[in-house]
Order: sequence, then C-alpha cells, then structure tokens
Amino acid sequence: MRSYIISPLIFVALASCGPSPSGVSSRSDVAPLNFVAELTEEGAQTQALSDLSRRIVVQTTIKGAGIGSALGCGIAVASGGNVQNCVTAVAAGAVGGAIVGRVAGQQDVARRIEKVSPSAVVRTLREANDQMELVQSSLPARLAAHEESLAQLELLYATGEISPKKYARSRADIAAERQAMAAALIQTERHAEEATQNLLAAQSQGQTDLHWHIGATKKLAAEASSARSRISLL
Repeated sequence: MRSYIISPLIFVALASCGPSPSGVSSRSDVAPLNFVAELTEEGAQTQALSDLSRRIVVQTTIKGAGIGSALGCGIAVASGGNVQNCVTAVAAGAVGGAIVGRVAGQQDVARRIEKVSPSAVVRTLREANDQMELVQSSLPARLAAHEESLAQLELLYATGEISPKKYARSRADIAAERQAMAAALIQTERHAEEATQNLLAAQSQGQTDLHWHIGATKKLAAEASSARSRISLL
C-alpha cells in the first residue's frame, strides 16, 4: 500500500514566505503543499514482516501425506504389517495416511515423522525475527515524526496557511500510513498464531523436536501484537 507524506521542505518554504507587496499576507502567498508519493521505509518493513509470516503458515501447513510421512499404512509396513490388509483397510476408510515405502527393521519405526520441514521453518522464522527487530527499532521514530507533522499541520491550519481541504488530506495521509502498518502487524500476529496451530497439529501427529519452532511462532505473534498496540489510529 502506498502512502503519502508531507515533504519536510514544505514547512521550510512556508516559514520563509513573507508578506505580499501590499503588506497584507494572503493564502496565495503561501507555497503550495507538495505531496511525495512513496512507500515509507517503515511501511515496507511491516509489509515484509507480514509476507514472511504468511510464508511460515504455508511451510507449516500439512499437505496430504506430508514430508517424510510415516503415518497410516507407512507405520503398518514399517512394523511388519501386511500390505494387503492395510490397503484393504484404507479402502474401507479405517485408516489414513500414505505408504512411504517398505522399511526394513523395527528401528525405522522410531525415525522422526515429519509432517512439516523444520529446517525450512527455522530459516523463515529467523528472517521474520530479523525483520521484527527492524520494525521495533524504527517504529518509535516514525510515530514521533507523525506526531510532529500533525502538530505542524495544526499550526498551519490554525493560522490559515493551508485550506481545510489540504489539512484534511494531510491528516488522512498520515492516518493511512498508520493504518497500513497496523494492518500488516495484525496479519503478522494472525499468521504466527496459525503457524503455531499447524506446528501443534504436526506434533500431535507424531513429529518431534518442534518445541523451539512453536515457541518462536508464539513469540512472533506476541511481538507483533505489542508493536501494533503502540500505533494509535487517527
């Protein structure tokens, strides 16, 4: 989402405007407000964070037999069960899963059952954590800049140097940027919560060593919520 911010040069230009030759200042003497169309750095950061969290949801979503799945008939075969009986049971709807191949020996039954790829999730989570740090470090300064711009707008409007229309539009531009950042953080929180549920589902189906991943997605959700709470919408 693109947002518009007021160029800092506007206020310099306004401050340097002198009275008209007649000695009476008028609105026509004031330099016009210019709007710079750009995706702000903070807006880009929060959107990138949302995109990364969405990728985590995809990576933790169990699809079909999953990666390295050893459920259903796979367990039956690995434990020496009869393949034909398993196939018959599947046809009857008694068991689910997919045959991952005949596995020799009882030791292979104990191998990790992967419904999601933990290494892929770890990589994306680390990217998301780095992005969250950027958001957390830059957000306070951006919000402070908003407040300063709003104060300047109030002064310009109160002194009649900008029209009500331009005043309203400038406030709306700042509000739009805040809303975009807040929306991205809300999406990040929801994605992280969904990823947590996906990981818990994989764990309930037999996949092990997901404790760090689950803790990391919960932490990401909490941090996104905290960052969002700092943004007051206009």
